[in-house]
Amino acid sequence: MKKGSIALYKRMLVYLTVYWQWFLLSILLSFFVVNFEALSLWFGASLIQTLFEPANASMVRPEFSINNINELLKYWTYQAIKRDSPFESLKVVCGLMAVTFFLKNLLIYIKALVMAKLNLVIVRDMRNQLFDHVLRLPVSYYDRTKSGNIISIILNDVQSINASMTGTFDKLFVEPMRLIFFIAMLFIINAKLTLAVFIIFPVLGYCIGAIGKSVRRRSKRSLEYMAGLISILHETIGGVRVVKMFNMNNKENTKFQNENDRFIHHSYKSTTIGAISSPLTESLGVVVVIILLWYGGREVLANGTFRAEDFVRFLIFLFSTFTPLKALGAINNTLQRGFAAAERVFDVLDQSEERLIFLKPENVPVFNKGIKLSGVGFKYPGTEKAVLQDINFSIDKGSIVALVGSSGAGKSTILDLLPRFYDINSGSITIDGRDIREIDLAGLRELFGIVSQETVLFNDTVYNNIIYGMPNASKEQVISAANAANALEFIEKMPEGLDTIIGERGVMLSGGQRQRLSIARALLRNPPVLILDEATSALDTESERLVQAAINNLIENRTALVVAHRLSTIRHADLIIVLESGKIVEKGTHEELIALNKKYKYFYDIQFASSAIEAAT
Repeated sequence: MKKGSIALYKRMLVYLTVYWQWFLLSILLSFFVVNFEALSLWFGASLIQTLFEPANASMVRPEFSINNINELLKYWTYQAIKRDSPFESLKVVCGLMAVTFFLKNLLIYIKALVMAKLNLVIVRDMRNQLFDHVLRLPVSYYDRTKSGNIISIILNDVQSINASMTGTFDKLFVEPMRLIFFIAMLFIINAKLTLAVFIIFPVLGYCIGAIGKSVRRRSKRSLEYMAGLISILHETIGGVRVVKMFNMNNKENTKFQNENDRFIHHSYKSTTIGAISSPLTESLGVVVVIILLWYGGREVLANGTFRAEDFVRFLIFLFSTFTPLKALGAINNTLQRGFAAAERVFDVLDQSEERLIFLKPENVPVFNKGIKLSGVGFKYPGTEKAVLQDINFSIDKGSIVALVGSSGAGKSTILDLLPRFYDINSGSITIDGRDIREIDLAGLRELFGIVSQETVLFNDTVYNNIIYGMPNASKEQVISAANAANALEFIEKMPEGLDTIIGERGVMLSGGQRQRLSIARALLRNPPVLILDEATSALDTESERLVQAAINNLIENRTALVVAHRLSTIRHADLIIVLESGKIVEKGTHEELIALNKKYKYFYDIQFASSAIEAAT
């Protein structure tokens, strides 16, 4: 493996070392498996002597030396199996072979259970760590990354890493152990013939390495196309109503099929290249075996210097080396697929996290005076254009401040800066004179409650959606919050009331009902500062009336920063700020801005005219 691959593999093994006891047990079981396998092969070769040449079996113990190890092993074998008749000796050989095969396979089964346990706990730990890390990544990461790609990494890539790790680390010990053991036996039986075997090893190594490199490259592409497939699925299923309404079934189907075809194409290429490894290894090995058969057979038939029993035993062990050789070739391909997945997983894990720790009450900042933005400038990461320039205003405690402007003026960006979803590039944002960059992130966000145009609800009960963020709230508090949010009436009409499952993203509810549940959740949390981002812009008139009434209950005696689409909802704001191209162009009360007769008056007149037309029709 190359240096980069070794570094990746070390990082992968960190998850395995936590359960080192289980892995050590697996290695120990593997050691016994190899030994019993070798014993069964050795006893199998002893059939030649037992059946055909029992009289030639050496019953004199040879002196110990390197050259005599083969004879010494054969002597001990004969001592173990030698009986009064060949038939009795045959029974002993068959019995020993049966016992060794049974024990080998029993240990293989136990080892498989151990590795299955390792496999499951490692997948669990890796996914848990990755999911926890993903939740700690800044909002900027989500803005530039497809959600389908994140899902694919957590589900598919982690599985690929685990298959690579648990499927190879055990074999990286077992297969070389088997290979070394078998080759050692070959040297013991006939060193000259064994040396000839090593001629093929460098060729095999080069072929396996070249194939593995190509498999890794194509596996990474396959994973990327799988992420693309999941992204298309996520977007299409999430927006299925739009797809159906615009009759875009065929277009979405074509897009999915094209991406799926690309995934299949690269997966097949990866499999095609990987599949050649095993037959190539075996074919090269067979060439060597044919040469050895010719040479070894001549030694047995012509010179008599190589006994038939030794030659058969040599061939048995030689053919047995093919299995670990083929396995090592397959291991390399599996490793390369795992490395391709590991690069993507560790790329996510190497992303800088937000400095977000568990919330401690003492870390929640004091909020007695207000929030101040001084000379704030901001541009999104990776871009050159400034989104906000020299923003200056204050939000006094208990006041309502509204942001108004055209689409793209920077209103929602300001809302993202307060809870530090993004950090400013210049200037400062302070709470009671303290820079928010010096405040604990979890404590800072505890100050804010958010109700946005895009309501986020979960596939859970109404009750659990309301208490999200406040798990210890009582049922009475939940009912009170729902009532204040004008949500209790429709909740009581639902089949199971508060215990009704509302579907993914609250799909079982209307837009106004979803928004009122979101307001109930904010009311229950009772945050010092509320952020309202065009909370009524997507609602019909009746829903808007109910939601606006709920919002009025929500912001009563509370500090609020509001982005409003309908100016009628912010007429009573203490301060209205008009933004244009990332700059403040006007600020004041509703009356002051109307009297100023500039941008705000223009917006107001447009909406007033539209309302008058609607009323007339």
